[in-house]
Amino acid sequence: MHGKREMRKNYTPFVAGMVTMVLLIGLISASFAANGDSKAPPSGGAEPAQVGVGVFLKQQIAPGETLTTEKGGTAPKVLAYPDNKGEVHYYIEATAVAELFDVADGVNFHAEANQLEFGAKGVDWEDNGKLEWDALCSRQRHDFNLHGSTDKDGNTVISSEGFGITGPDGSVSNAYFGGRGPNPDPELQKEQWSRSKSLLSAKPEYGKTLGMYTEADPAEMNLGSISGRSMDGREFKDEYEIEHTFAFTSLLGKYAAITIENTGTSEASIRINRINTVGDYGAAFSGIYLPAGEKITRAFRIDENKPIQNQLQLVAKPLGPGGVSVKLTAEQYRSGV
Repeated sequence: MHGKREMRKNYTPFVAGMVTMVLLIGLISASFAANGDSKAPPSGGAEPAQVGVGVFLKQQIAPGETLTTEKGGTAPKVLAYPDNKGEVHYYIEATAVAELFDVADGVNFHAEANQLEFGAKGVDWEDNGKLEWDALCSRQRHDFNLHGSTDKDGNTVISSEGFGITGPDGSVSNAYFGGRGPNPDPELQKEQWSRSKSLLSAKPEYGKTLGMYTEADPAEMNLGSISGRSMDGREFKDEYEIEHTFAFTSLLGKYAAITIENTGTSEASIRINRINTVGDYGAAFSGIYLPAGEKITRAFRIDENKPIQNQLQLVAKPLGPGGVSVKLTAEQYRSGV
């Protein structure tokens, strides 16, 4: 079932969109009066604030914490500022906000618009020193990966998985298929499957960390410490792609596990992405190919100090005819062996 994302009730619910954006906007554009603050309002304007910042009762910024810039300078992450009535308000530095709420692509300054951009960044498509911002946002999804390049006849070239695919006789087609659906040329479709597989590995890479997750050997988990199962052998089928997002929580233990069984007739591409809280995923764990009839468990250690970075997205695609079919199980375990 393509594009469907669910969260099961036996996991702590996490409303990433509206709640996070309200918090984000509130911290940037609004301020919070210091009710009951025993300290006198700072004089002479804004001053570094000796207060910390927490998310879901987990401290994320310590009182008085500073950040270090690329040039080696330092700046406070939280400022205190008194209004004309003497009430103290707190402001968080923009980069710290982006880190705090797990914003894809962080924060970038858009000079032409004279504004800070959260979750979007400029990309130099043609390597000519120009940043193009129009319609570029990490929340967008592109079924076609358009790079703005052209072939010798001036036609737009669409690439697939970063490759431009040529015909069997070496000629260049007017467009290279890279979207949802079968390639209209069967020979090019086989070449596309082959090239896609060449980007994958037979086994996951252990030790890679993204957000709150570090991929680990499933043998690390104590199987007797299972604490929750949000999905139990549910089967998904699609002609082109299966996408499902899971939410895990440190409250249910130290490990998250996703078991994938390829119930289709062809090999499958299996990718697991770490979804940002604000914006789309910016990085992925190692992609693998899974032969028909085989099963694998992907295990992840959870960093309990990053409670809002709790989403993992699984994407499965066929590497041969017959579409893709997988059976998924998602569990959590309290401890290792």
